[in-house]
Amino acid sequence: MFTFVVTCYNQAEVVPYALESIKYQIRQFGNGEKFQLIITDDGSEDHSCEVMEKWLEENQALFERVNRLFRKKNAGICQNYVDALRAVDGERFVVLNGDDLLAPYDLFAVTAKLEEYDIVCTAFLKFTGNGEMVKTCHTYLEVVLQHFIRGRTLHRAVRLGCPIMGTAVYRKSLLSDEVLDFILRFRTVNDRACFQKILGQNEQIRTCYVNQPLILYRISTGSISNFNSPGRQLHCREIAQLLRAERVHEKSVFFRAMLYLQEKSAGVRAHSSYFVRLLRFCSPYFAIMLWLYVRHYTEIRKMERQLVELHWRDCREHYKRIMNRIGR
Repeated sequence: MFTFVVTCYNQAEVVPYALESIKYQIRQFGNGEKFQLIITDDGSEDHSCEVMEKWLEENQALFERVNRLFRKKNAGICQNYVDALRAVDGERFVVLNGDDLLAPYDLFAVTAKLEEYDIVCTAFLKFTGNGEMVKTCHTYLEVVLQHFIRGRTLHRAVRLGCPIMGTAVYRKSLLSDEVLDFILRFRTVNDRACFQKILGQNEQIRTCYVNQPLILYRISTGSISNFNSPGRQLHCREIAQLLRAERVHEKSVFFRAMLYLQEKSAGVRAHSSYFVRLLRFCSPYFAIMLWLYVRHYTEIRKMERQLVELHWRDCREHYKRIMNRIGR
């Protein structure tokens, strides 16, 4: 059974887009497979739950099983995330935030790679509220760098709290109780905490990168990636907390120093001053990025262009089709 997880908080206006993108995947590429849907709501103050229930009235037949995990009080992204992961029945699954969409490409072909790899790192594209894709190639530098961050570099980058592997898919068997308990120590850094612990427990992890968008990320004023959003400061504090957790167990004096520098750089990321935020580029993670960028400049630029130019039109049309269906 393949599991779709949708996490929601105050996203009544946009969560139907996420659900419709799941329906598209099932109808276009499902090929008779059985599906589980887990929908979570973290104490929304709007009518998100009612919107999801209304969608299910018309589409529940798509799924073998539906789990509704609706909280009355907000508990944070990480609690919502872990509750959903514990309810996953199959080995293969994908987690989708309520304001994002699955891209119009075969998701199951990507997860089939888990027969050979432990983690499949994937790309994404960003889009605005009206469905226009962000086509600036350098926006996706950290995305294509996943192709080059391998082996020891991968472990070090993830331990430094680097924003990679956010849309990666992996087998549920990697989610030990220790991993889930570690995620629950935080409120917003669910993906980073998850992969930090998984890689810490599995030194010989096998990864690959697919230069095709798996998820379309909606840009909004309230997203954590927005420097002016209310949750940005909490998110940066929790990244620093992740780094401190690593530093406690690190034996290498040199790497402890790197973790300390990275922790301090996390503290300036949410600063109101643009010039103070520029200090984050002095961090060890950006040194890794610069080294990889210089070493693989030609290939990186080519992959950035391919990611954007080959897919932005398909993704824009996909969004418009879903928007039209919801409008009807």
